[in-house]
Amino acid sequence: MGGVDKGLVEFAGRPLIATLSERVQPLTDDLIISCNRNAENYALWADRLVSDDGDDFPGPLAGIRAGLAAMRHDWLLVLPCDAPHIDADLLFSMRHQAVCEPQRPLLLRRGGQLEPLFCMIPRCLQGELERAWQAGERSPLSFLLAANAQVLGCAQDDPRLANLNTLEALVAAGPRGAMPGESDEESRPQQSDATGLAPTTAALQPSSAATTGLTHLDAQGRANMVDVTDKATTARQASAEALVRMQPQTLKLIVSGGHPKGDVFAVARVAGIMAAKKTHELIPLCHPLLLTGIRVELEPQGEDAVHIVARCKLAGQTGVEMEALTAASVAALTLYDMCKAVDRGMTIERVRLLEKSGGKSGDYRAEQPA
Repeated sequence: MGGVDKGLVEFAGRPLIATLSERVQPLTDDLIISCNRNAENYALWADRLVSDDGDDFPGPLAGIRAGLAAMRHDWLLVLPCDAPHIDADLLFSMRHQAVCEPQRPLLLRRGGQLEPLFCMIPRCLQGELERAWQAGERSPLSFLLAANAQVLGCAQDDPRLANLNTLEALVAAGPRGAMPGESDEESRPQQSDATGLAPTTAALQPSSAATTGLTHLDAQGRANMVDVTDKATTARQASAEALVRMQPQTLKLIVSGGHPKGDVFAVARVAGIMAAKKTHELIPLCHPLLLTGIRVELEPQGEDAVHIVARCKLAGQTGVEMEALTAASVAALTLYDMCKAVDRGMTIERVRLLEKSGGKSGDYRAEQPA
């Protein structure tokens, strides 16, 4: 760019690669930069460097190939050096969707445009990439599509995917620190074992914005459904639990299948699934959501309790915590309804969120009860 190695072009007074490196560095212990020149400069921003094995500069797939051969973990996260606005929220969304199908790569889509240089590739595809390379493949997109890649959609105007690949774009972008709504603490989770350049499972703490204001109240304190129109579509998941305590003989009746109303667990499971899909009809300010997955699991716990866990997920603009909590609650209420004739003293306890992922507030995982 302008005669300067692109990663070393100054942006807000620092090399482009510096901003991207610092965004990713807290998430991995194996940050690899692919460069074919200026190694002494790039070494400042990486754990390791790789380069193409030839001098004909065949394009970005060569760098991906070198990264896969050198990586120490199970996933390689690929990012272009001219995208300094990438944030931890999007990286975690990529990871959470990718690991659900660990044999398939993942790439981003901006509007209708596929973005193959924002991708995650599992180590198991190294041999497949090598065979494609030897057969003459040089396109990252063709390789990813041939490998049946998953796609994570983002908005057409999502600024995090902006490539500053011209001097004009660089000047127009101007300096930019943390993404809107993202604090320094959000973008720097504690370092732990990682995968290539991929994010880890380190939990992010809720942002200050999430803890200092009630989003369902407007400036005048009136009830308000949060406007999510401009939010990016990302992968989001949540799980919640409930515990139903009962007399030991009641649990025995359920487990033995001797209950006169039939399979109690099966009915409660269906009720929980139906409730998750109707959460917006029950909780006034919840958005109607197109859930892509709902699971409700019930199992005996000890001699006098049933433990219920509900899991919900989607690719959308708002979280699914309420759907998971509603599913667990209604499954518990249904269990009570099925058994109240023989045990009216049953109690429903510990209805709570277990974990969530996705969204600007990052990840959350509840502490185990004492």
